[in-house]
Amino acid sequence: MSDVHSCPTCNARAKKIIDPQSGEPRLKALQDDEVAAKVVQLKLMLQKEKQRNEQLKARLAELEQRNSAQ
Repeated sequence: MSDVHSCPTCNARAKKIIDPQSGEPRLKALQDDEVAAKVVQLKLMLQKEKQRNEQLKARLAELEQRNSAQ
């Protein structure tokens, strides 16, 4: 999904694919269900990273507290 382009003729969102017969790059329009599925996937990934970030911040605060107590 990171290889998303705008179609030069209709300005639609499309992904670049390689034509298996000619080997030339082509643009394939993204379908709404593809985009929606990718958005859901990205939101889940972002939520997991936020949780991991909070865990790391808590661990860092714990280590800093221990270090300052010594």
